[in-house]
Amino acid sequence: MSWVELSVVVPRGYIEAVSVALFDLGALGLQEDFLPGEQPPVRQPWDTGSPPPLPKRALLRAWWNKSEVAASHQRIAAALFGMEGVGEPVWKDQTDDGWADAWRSRCVRVEVAPGWAVSPPWLAEPGDLIVEPGMAFGTGEHPTTRFCVGGVVRHAEAGHRCLDVGTGSGVLAIAAARMGMSAWGIDIDPEAVRAALENASLNHVEIRADETPLAEVDGVYELVVANLFAEVIVALSDDMKRVCSRRLIVAGILSDRAHLVIDALEPMQMVHRVDEGDWTHMEFTP
Repeated sequence: MSWVELSVVVPRGYIEAVSVALFDLGALGLQEDFLPGEQPPVRQPWDTGSPPPLPKRALLRAWWNKSEVAASHQRIAAALFGMEGVGEPVWKDQTDDGWADAWRSRCVRVEVAPGWAVSPPWLAEPGDLIVEPGMAFGTGEHPTTRFCVGGVVRHAEAGHRCLDVGTGSGVLAIAAARMGMSAWGIDIDPEAVRAALENASLNHVEIRADETPLAEVDGVYELVVANLFAEVIVALSDDMKRVCSRRLIVAGILSDRAHLVIDALEPMQMVHRVDEGDWTHMEFTP
């Protein structure tokens, strides 16, 4: 199928009005982007204060089926004309030939522990942990995910309970559930919660996943896993110590910040540490 893409620079205050006009003129989809060199720095969890202001301009891209837009160029240009600061529309033909195949080719099956692999559905082998790529963090390609899955495999015991803090794709809770544990994944992102539940269904296991704050989690868990930035682990450290009765696995920690986590988790004892590139993974016991 052939498509036509429209690109236009729009003042930020006009984004909504221009978007409505384009959809009224038959656009099938629309994307808002930053102009080159104008994207603000990525805000990290440890950043404080107000975020930087957004740029005054944005780049809007809209798409039409080529067979349906040929006679609409003038009407679309007329709808944009007269809006102060709106740039000249730029049209470009596109085809979707090979897009899906190219995207799939970047997805791989990853062995994360002896006898365990994380895989997209179309590459899955019997026994793999199946994760739909792109839904949330945790597809097995990152070393922090691999370490955490390996830790779950080493320490999971059937009948015990696992708490996955910042569950993302749910892969750690899913691995624990497959090992016979009662697994609960919590995350502040509702899309991550949705992804975790959908991935659990793909793996034919049941987990609990929701947006319950760690501070509101009651009881204790034999296994607690947290694949999070060091600063987030530090902020949650008191509650992690409160809910962990046997083993705490933490990853996602830049090595130069590992000491912050070790200090925050005292008096827990670090019993295992792996430094892998820029990342540090650790296990603690009460």
